[in-house]
Amino acid sequence: MRERCPAAKKVGPLYVPNAALIFRSCADVEYRDGWECPGGVWRITPECEAALDLYEGVKHGLYKKLYLTLSIKGKQQRCLYYKMSERGIMPPPEYYLDVIAQGYRDFGLDLYHLDQALEHSWEQKNKTPYLRSRHKRKGQPILAQSLPEVC
Repeated sequence: MRERCPAAKKVGPLYVPNAALIFRSCADVEYRDGWECPGGVWRITPECEAALDLYEGVKHGLYKKLYLTLSIKGKQQRCLYYKMSERGIMPPPEYYLDVIAQGYRDFGLDLYHLDQALEHSWEQKNKTPYLRSRHKRKGQPILAQSLPEVC
């Protein structure tokens, strides 16, 4: 986030009820009763949003922009998140999981949820033609088998 959006300000961690982190090679969120999905909240500028839209492939339909309402310091705030359009399940590349794990640590989030999402991606792996071609285009990176070691 610091690289793509240097003007973004870290607000804090959150846990979204009835949602789960899943991997479609990239991180995504699905609604699931009884689960919770950890994440980090950032305050962004319009320039940050434009950079994120480009990074997330909104123009090409990879992700859709959606909003949820959060209570931040007692005030209701409309918060942007990106929802992947693809439906398959695929473990993430090792380097990508390392980045997500560092974000979890930066926000003080429980790595249990990340481990659970990774395990689910291997158990339910369903590579769609799009996910197969994307993996090939990225040079067929090694898929993560476990969480990165903490130094």
